[in-house]
Parts: sequence; structure tokens; C-alpha cells
Amino acid sequence: MKQGNGIWAGMLGVTALGLLVANPAQADGEGLHVIQGGPAYFSAGIGAFNAAGVEPGPGHRGNATLPEIDLEYQSASKLFGIGALWGIVANTNGGFMGYTGLYSDVAWDHWVLTPVLGVGGYNQGRGKYLDGVFQFRLELSLAYQFADQSRLGLKIAHISNAYIAQEDPGEDEVMLNYSIPLSFGDHS
Repeated sequence: MKQGNGIWAGMLGVTALGLLVANPAQADGEGLHVIQGGPAYFSAGIGAFNAAGVEPGPGHRGNATLPEIDLEYQSASKLFGIGALWGIVANTNGGFMGYTGLYSDVAWDHWVLTPVLGVGGYNQGRGKYLDGVFQFRLELSLAYQFADQSRLGLKIAHISNAYIAQEDPGEDEVMLNYSIPLSFGDHS
């Protein structure tokens, strides 16, 4: 990923999220709107780490596409439709990343789009070289929300150091994700 493209993509995402948050949510929950309240969620996902199989350059090992698991908790407390989350993603070669960040839920009918911006620490294990411990995490998931408020969807994610280190090989993920609402965190 070129440095300029990543910066523009991030700016475009933040601008779009800001425009959606600035638009007040509809009281009846119909149409496109930002979800302002609701339960906390625990999500589990399985998928492919380094799904794009990007090679960072000669001499680096551990660039295979690997199975992975992602566990994430999204808080119910939100300010202007933005909440906090905490998670961990791990692959089968011992690589893992613990992260925290911000998220928002944008709903339309039974579909929920959830963008995430996070930061955390990455341990390479025997997996992909990402040139550093401190990494950024971008996620975008699209899920169908059932009547019981559980969600099933597809998540794409990207881990990158955003060129704060010498190299930025980056890593892309694709996951099938299931989220269950937690009643103790309901802030409707």
C-alpha cells in the first residue's frame, strides 16, 4: 500500500463517519442512521490472516495466508454514536495483536455497517513481519442483524504501522463474524 493512498483512504473514512454521526438518528430506526444506543456486543470471527498474501520484500519470512481468530468486545456506551472496543486477533503461526479503538454502527433496515479505527501491539511469532510492535488497525464489517439483535456478517481488516517505521508491509484479513448482544451492557 502506498503511503499517500493510505492517508487519503483514512481521511475519506473519517469524513464519511463524521457526516453520518452529524446526521441525527431517526427515532423510529428506519432508513439509514447511526445507532446511538443498544447492547454491548461480544464478537467472534474466523478467517484468513494476510488474505492478500502481500510480500514485503526479499529476506522476510512468514508471509503465508494463515487461519486466524478474532475476539472483540464493543461497549454499549456511546458518545455521538461512537463507542469503544477491545479485541485480540491471533493466527496459527503464533502471531497476535491486542488492540483498542473506536467504532460506530450505521444501520439500514436489518443491515449494520461497522467501521473501526484501532491501535495496539503486534507480536510476529513465526508469522508475518510488520516492522514493529505498535500498529494501527482498520476494520469494516457488514452484518445482518436478527430479531434477537445477534449479528452475522463479513469483516475485512487491515493492520499497518502507517509508515511510522522504516517499512510498512501491512496485512489484510477477511473473516466471517458472529456477534451476540450482552444484556448487562444495554444502554438503550
